[in-house]
Parts: sequence; structure tokens; C-alpha cells
Amino acid sequence: MLFRCLVAALGGGLALQVLASPLLTDARAMRKREVPGSHILHERHMPHIPQRWTKRDKLPDTVILPMRIGLKQSNLEAGRDRLVEISTPGTVHYGKHMTAEEVIDFFAPPQASVDVVTEWLVGSGFAPERISQSVNKQWIQFDATVEEAEDLLFTEYHVWEHSSGSRDISGDRYHVPGHVQEHIDYVTPGARLRLNRIKDDSKDLKKRGLQVVRPDITKLPGFPTVNSTSCDVYVTADCTRVQYSIPNGTTAAPGNELGIFESLDDHYSKADLDVYFSTLYPYLDVPKGTYPEERLIDGAVGAVEDNNPSGIPIPVGLESSLDFDSAWPLIWPQKTVLFQEDDEYYESTGNFNGFFNTFLDAIDGSYCTYSAYGETGDCTDPACLDPAYPDPHPGGYKGQLQCGVYKPTNVISISYGGDEYGLPDSYLKRQCDEWMKLSLQGVTIVTSSGDSGVGPDTCNGADGKIFDPGFPVDCPYVLAVGSTEWNRPNPSAPPQPWEKLDEIATRRFPSGGGFSNIFGVAGYQRDAVKAYFDQVEDSLPFKGYHHFVVDGNFSSVTGGVYHHGGRAYPDVAAVGDRQVVYANGSWWLIGGTSLSSPVWGAVLTLVNEQRIAAGKGPVGYIHPTLYAHPEAFTDITVGSNPGCGSPGFPAAKGWDPVSGLGSPNFPVLLKVLLDK
Repeated sequence: MLFRCLVAALGGGLALQVLASPLLTDARAMRKREVPGSHILHERHMPHIPQRWTKRDKLPDTVILPMRIGLKQSNLEAGRDRLVEISTPGTVHYGKHMTAEEVIDFFAPPQASVDVVTEWLVGSGFAPERISQSVNKQWIQFDATVEEAEDLLFTEYHVWEHSSGSRDISGDRYHVPGHVQEHIDYVTPGARLRLNRIKDDSKDLKKRGLQVVRPDITKLPGFPTVNSTSCDVYVTADCTRVQYSIPNGTTAAPGNELGIFESLDDHYSKADLDVYFSTLYPYLDVPKGTYPEERLIDGAVGAVEDNNPSGIPIPVGLESSLDFDSAWPLIWPQKTVLFQEDDEYYESTGNFNGFFNTFLDAIDGSYCTYSAYGETGDCTDPACLDPAYPDPHPGGYKGQLQCGVYKPTNVISISYGGDEYGLPDSYLKRQCDEWMKLSLQGVTIVTSSGDSGVGPDTCNGADGKIFDPGFPVDCPYVLAVGSTEWNRPNPSAPPQPWEKLDEIATRRFPSGGGFSNIFGVAGYQRDAVKAYFDQVEDSLPFKGYHHFVVDGNFSSVTGGVYHHGGRAYPDVAAVGDRQVVYANGSWWLIGGTSLSSPVWGAVLTLVNEQRIAAGKGPVGYIHPTLYAHPEAFTDITVGSNPGCGSPGFPAAKGWDPVSGLGSPNFPVLLKVLLDK
């Protein structure tokens, strides 16, 4: 029997090709290595592995393996502390955001770990010149023959075949010296098996919970009657400006453009933007042909009018139109930047389960190979499958995965998310680390909290009643935004021009909110959350549980429907219903936290304009400041967020899991953040 050609996915997407070579059957190939007392079992196959994988051939001794040793991540707690210091007036690091290079150095494993691992390798016979450290400093890397690797790790490498036909290289287990173990995360190839994408098998994968935060949509028969008395019916940027006391934008500081993230085959139209600006905002004098700067990731297509080499039809999306139509008039003459993710094969077919990783790769090159929680680089497992490049499918992007090709904007609005249980904990934790690292650099990530209250009709657990928190709003380093609506205080009286409207939680759909099962309550919100439960807990018709849920295994929950102790969201709120949008040649009325997020993105972009004019940096991570200044918000005390067959949580005085701290009182918020 011959090895014909095996392709095994190794750390960082590196491919190993084993060319035809006869199997070794002599005694040396079958030798057993006795594990010395100085060595410790570091990793072994999980019990479920044999159910899906079959051990095939032993690898020949002379095959070259690209070995990678992941060093244990360093300074995560220190990074969280530094982030608080950067965001807290009076501390030595206040306002001193880090560069991307400084972030890499800050989280680099200690030199002592590098030295211990290197000394172990050199002492095992590897010449120093064969050993190097990865650019992001997370890995020790070297090439080794199978024989050398087996002697080093006291293991045996075989080809393993998955029931799908995918193949990988692995040992059953491996060992390392006791004094080395504390310094390393894991070794690849080691004892982990990862699926490769073969042929079109990915087309059968089920996407779990990934979505644009779907808005409520009404198509209008024509151009609506928009004026100073119609803001309770037709929301425009003029309404938002008046209700939140936002002044007209007058400046456009270079580098302070508002970033808008788009995905899932949702695209804007240049022609639609021209009509929208000229019809609703002629006084802004926006020149025809004014469009967002496009930062297209891994072969993505921006506008529907753009060149599309894939040949796959490009649809106009209401989400993209909503994002730009709601936010851009508020910040003009400042510009916007479109971050569009992934080529049209992936966007049109949805053949992936993971989300945001290729976007994060593109704005931080170190993330492409960042190793944490047993995850390295983009995911190849079906549970969190990310788009892979080069894309071999017809019309796919044939270039390499884009790593660090774009600079993130100061503020990025994201109106997309999914169910927290739909992805492995390790995937979401690794991603949350990256949101933290971007925050250290002064980037503010603003995200929609969702439009399903505490969860959809059927949720988690055996009876479908356990609440269903979302991501990425579960991460404590993103600013989660809930939804409100405006209503006239006295509907029976004649409407007055630009009158102040009442603001309550959205009723046409329940604004997303709740408590994470993966991340604990953040320090900046602990007092606010306690104050909320002091008000309402005794009157809630349901109870909470007090432990984390690992990888969506809700069998551990024997009572209660929400995690009393999880990261609480949303943080803030803004108008999220009845927005006037022009898309695909028609006028629409759209609602959703997809509107609330870009409104907050615009608000913070305007604040940054003022800070830059004052010689200061962007606001960056603002959570501790916001929670310390409730006076900067209009408190929303009416409404709830039903879901999962329950009435959900009620709004209350102060922070609540329906509207967060409330909607922005811009003059006060500006003063607070300008003094920050």
C-alpha cells in the first residue's frame, strides 16, 4: 500500500503534503518509546474521537512535519487591567492607547517561556538555527522529521480519516517534560484532529444562529411625508438629531471616519445613496457620487454596481442601506468606511458557521495566527467553520487570506450577530480577546443587541425555556446597543414642530438583552446590575442559575432560566424603529437594533471629532465612564423584552437588560467624554 497524497491542516492553515512513499513495517517503525519519569502527558485524544475518526497508516520516519508549539498566553488579566487604566482618569496610563505593535509585545509570552522551550528543543538535538519564533510571538516553530518529532514527544504519528473523507495527522497522545508543561498551550501536529474542507462537503453544513439582526420592514407606496411633526411615524437623521440634541456635523478629521461592517451578502447601492441624500438632505450639499471608502476583505464585493469577478448576482441589502442612511447624515461632512467581508461564493451560499474571524484577520494581522483556548487561526471544525482562502470554488477569491491589510477605524458599527450557544466557547473567548486588544488601541466596537428579547420562541434546555443570549454582545469589550421608539406625549393634541417625544423600549419587536453564559459580569457594571436586581428580582416570574454553561450543554442547568452572574447587556440604547430608508429603488420603513447600533456609532464619531479638535485621542473603551455617568442618558423605564415563552425582563430605573443605561443625552455625554 502506498501513500498517494495526503493534505493535513496544521496550525495557522499550513498544509502538509506527504508524497508517495512506502510504509515502514520494520521493527524501528513499530518501536515503542518508554516515557521517562521526567515527562508528563500533555494532551490526548478526546473520548469521542474514535467515533468519528479511524486510525489509518503510520507515517514514515523521514516525512517532514512543520512543528508548532503554542506558548501559553500571557498577560490577559494584565491586559484587562491596563484597559481599565487607559479608560480611567487620573491613572498613569489614562488616555494612552497602545499601538498594534505594543499590543503584540504586551501579550507576548514571557521570555522565560521562550527560553525554556528553546532549551528543551536544543537539548533534544535540534540546532538553534532550526528554531524560530512567530511574528506574533505566540509560537515556537521548527521543521522535524516524523522520527525526530516522535522521539521529542514520545508519541507515534498516524494518518487519521474522518467519516467525511477528510484526513489529518495526529498522535493518540504526547508527552513533554514537567518543567516545560507550564509554559506551553499545545503542540501541532499533536493530539488534535481538524477537518479539512474537501470538495463541496461544506455545502451541507448548517449555519447556526448567524444573522444580520433582522429588522422589522415595511415597504412604503412612495416618498413619505417627512416633516418636523412626523418623527413618531417617520424617523430620519433630522429627528434623531433633535431628540438627542445632536448638533450638525461641521468637521471631518482625517482618520476619524465611521466604520460600518457588512456581511451575509448584504450590499449597498451607489444609486440609492445618491437618491437618499439628494431627496431627504439637500441642505447637506452632499455631492452626487459620494460613497463609503470600501475596505473589501478576501475578495468581497462592496456596492452592487462594483466589479464582480465571481459572476454571482449581487443583491441590494436593506441592512447596508439602513446602516448608511441612518448614520451618515448625522456625521456629514465626515466620511464612512465599509468593511465588507468574504467573497461571493461564501456570502451567497452561507457555507460557513464561524463569523467575524476573517474581518478580524484583516484589521489585525496577528489574529491570523493567534493561539488561545486551544484555538489557532481561523476555524476548520464544522462547529465553527470559517471561510478558507484561497477559495477553490468557481468565482472564489484565489488570493491568500488577508492578514492585517486594513487599519481599523476609531469606531466600528456592527449590526450582525448570532446565538451564543451556536459556537464553541473557545471560539468566542478567543474572539473576545481580540475585541479587548482593539479596545487597547482606542477602537470602539458598537454592536446591535438583537431583536428577539431574551430569545426566540423556542430556546435552550429540554423544555426550550432557558434564555438565549447572543454574541458578540456577550463580550464585555463591545458596546451593546438596545432599541427604543419615540411616541408623542399627548396623541390627542395637535403635533408641534420638533416636539420632545416620549421614549420607551421598542414594542414592534423585543430588544435583545440578558446575561452571558460564557463571560462573567464586568466590573464596570456590577453595581448597576445589582441595583437592577434589587428593584425587580423578587417580582420576576422566573429564577436564575449561578454557574456558567460550558459549550451550550444546558443539561447542567437544573433550575432557573438565565445566568445570574453573566456579562449583562445591552449597555446603552437608541432609537430602533420607523427609520426611513431608500433601497433597491423604493422607500422603506425599517426597525431593529440594526438601526440603534449605527446611531450610537455616529454619536461616538461626533464625540471623537470634538476630542481630536481638542488635541485628544478617540474615546476607545468607554464602558467604565458610561456606567459612572448615568446623567449622560435618558433613562428608559417603560417596556420589556419577552422571549423564550416568558415576559422577559422589565425596564426599570437605571440600568436594565432591555435598554441598558438608556439613550444618549448628547450635550451631557459630550461633556463627560470630552473631559475624559
